[in-house]
Amino acid sequence: MNYDEALRFINSRAGMGKKLGLQNMRRLLARLGDPQKSFKSLHVAGTNGKGSTCAFLESALRSSGLRTGLYISPYLMRYNERIQLGGQPIGDDALARLTTIAARELRAMEEAGEGSVTIFELGTAIAFLAFKETKIDYAVVEVGLGGRFDPTNVISPVCCAIARIGLDHVRLLGDTIEQIAAEKAGIAKKGVPLVLQAQEESVKGVVLAACAAAGAPFLDLGAHRPCSVALSPFGARFRADLSGLEGEYEIRLPGAHQVENALTALGVLSLIAKEAGLQYTAVRRGLCNAAWPGRLEWFQNALLDGAHNPQGALSAAAYLKEQFPGERFTLLFGMMADKNVEETQKILAPLLSRAVCVRPEGIPRAKDPGELARGFLALGVPAEEAPNTKEGLFRAQSLAEGSKLLICGSLYLAGEARLLLGAASPARFPKN
Repeated sequence: MNYDEALRFINSRAGMGKKLGLQNMRRLLARLGDPQKSFKSLHVAGTNGKGSTCAFLESALRSSGLRTGLYISPYLMRYNERIQLGGQPIGDDALARLTTIAARELRAMEEAGEGSVTIFELGTAIAFLAFKETKIDYAVVEVGLGGRFDPTNVISPVCCAIARIGLDHVRLLGDTIEQIAAEKAGIAKKGVPLVLQAQEESVKGVVLAACAAAGAPFLDLGAHRPCSVALSPFGARFRADLSGLEGEYEIRLPGAHQVENALTALGVLSLIAKEAGLQYTAVRRGLCNAAWPGRLEWFQNALLDGAHNPQGALSAAAYLKEQFPGERFTLLFGMMADKNVEETQKILAPLLSRAVCVRPEGIPRAKDPGELARGFLALGVPAEEAPNTKEGLFRAQSLAEGSKLLICGSLYLAGEARLLLGAASPARFPKN
């Protein structure tokens, strides 16, 4: 296969749906020589913040001189972003070659009547092949959905973490935060420490019980709060008291929630510091250098954020209120119909002067932009729909008239908007 053929093959699995159980994933990996057993791994779950936590972890490990792999989902602009080696997306030729290998074994598996795999399971297998081939020291692996039955839950990590838990994917994971917490706590494994970001007591109780049942040591970051926190539009400074890595830290990802995500990464790093040979200076440098595109990312006067549920919207709103008190923003908005659209709109509405609503290109489960616009109108926000993201961005920029533009609602929208805004150029803080 060449690169385009590889992407077509990967995308051909999109219709397989979501399956409960890891049997097929394990069968495919066995046929591929169980590549997941060839490297050490860190496993990160959560509703919001797990990707940022992974970015902090990978950057800190790489800054410490270790060979790293990173597996994330979804991607913003190119599929290759999901599989990163040494901080860079996998190359086109390597992705094509490894997909060819995985496809051969998958076809044999199907012909033998041993079942098939979903698009996410296939991508996970390809990532593990890439990590094995590159002889990485550590893979940082982000859970795709939930935890217990997620395809990534075939690894045997040296440490796990759970970032902030909220109500999302309720049709698949449960309609209470405790049920969702139980699914995410399914990554707990015997003898493997699990780090929990500060959560409400009911969530902590569920995760603690799961760790006790699995025999997993438990680190509650609610007992290790960051102090001397200083937020800015550019990022934050804070002090952490985690054993072996105590000290001052600076991050360049904006928002108070990113302090929590950085602390979650530090919790994991403190537990593996001895075996991985980590030192405070290198870890501090790694956290400062960590980047996570599409999350409160500035392009001139446009702020791009992947907030796609109420919890994400609350984090974005808190940042805007803190850094730009009293300002009103023009919004470019697109959101998936299976998310809590109404609650997200209620959170954003008080910050808006107007909204332009779009449907991200080629995403059938995106909510109709006309319905989104009517939702904002009902909340007293002048709103209109546009036929596509490009036209919507043009209209929103025209309406902003020199004020700041907020773009959020979906990571699919964030990816499209990044291309249109010229993501190859460095992000810049807005002119005041």
